[in-house]
Amino acid sequence: MKIESLSCAALLSFSFFIGDLTAFSSLEDEYTPRYCLQLEAAYGKGMMSEGGSEGIEFMFDQIPLNHKVALDIGSGLGGVAFYLAETYSMRITGLEVNPWMIAEAQKQTPAHLSEQVDFLLSTSNSHWPIPDENYDIIYSKGVLTHLENKNELLQECHRLLKKDGIFVITDWLSAETKQWGENISKLIELEHLALFPESKSGYLELLQKNGFTLLSVRDDSLAYLRFNKAICERLQAAMLTRTLSDIFEEKELQASIDGYQSIAKALEMGELKVFRFVVQKDF
Repeated sequence: MKIESLSCAALLSFSFFIGDLTAFSSLEDEYTPRYCLQLEAAYGKGMMSEGGSEGIEFMFDQIPLNHKVALDIGSGLGGVAFYLAETYSMRITGLEVNPWMIAEAQKQTPAHLSEQVDFLLSTSNSHWPIPDENYDIIYSKGVLTHLENKNELLQECHRLLKKDGIFVITDWLSAETKQWGENISKLIELEHLALFPESKSGYLELLQKNGFTLLSVRDDSLAYLRFNKAICERLQAAMLTRTLSDIFEEKELQASIDGYQSIAKALEMGELKVFRFVVQKDF
């Protein structure tokens, strides 16, 4: 599926609403071009979540990928899609709610991947202009925590998966209380983010309720603790050498370091968990 390339100005003027109006309109405000440039400085070119290529390989460990057709939920600037298309000869559609990210991802698409990767602007949590049973794999890396109500999106993913297709989700989870602890609450306040707590048991219930059978669940918290500590070290070194002075003002860089330290502390204390769920649609 290819979508027509649009200018950034045209995309930025596009008005859209998704699911919970407040939560999703805020995503466009949160993930500004400047903020995403800062995320790339922390995560790597085109990346909007921790771990870089190591994190991608870890997410898909033991999952066959060669020549698969996949949907990337929350594709951001396209880093994960580009990596998978290049490494595993996959065909990937990136679905994104943020118009300027679509424009930027299209601009950054390597010429030799232009027939393998395309991007689609999401204007609702359902009724995407995609045929039924279209994908071998649907995946989402650190995105669904931004959704307060995940049911509609999960039902749409169920529609789009082939009968033997799998859905791979890596996401932030809270403790069983379904409340964020002190450190993630601090991060939300510091970076003005909309993050909605869900427990492991609650996540499993959501997946089952929406027609998925659990194949595996894995606690990735220790790996993400390591990823976030490495980010802190990299940004602290950059502060000393001023190598990111063109991207961050000093106070912005310190705030970013404080944010990743809050994530690392939350992971160390167990108030934040990162889990990978691999599920298959019921049929």
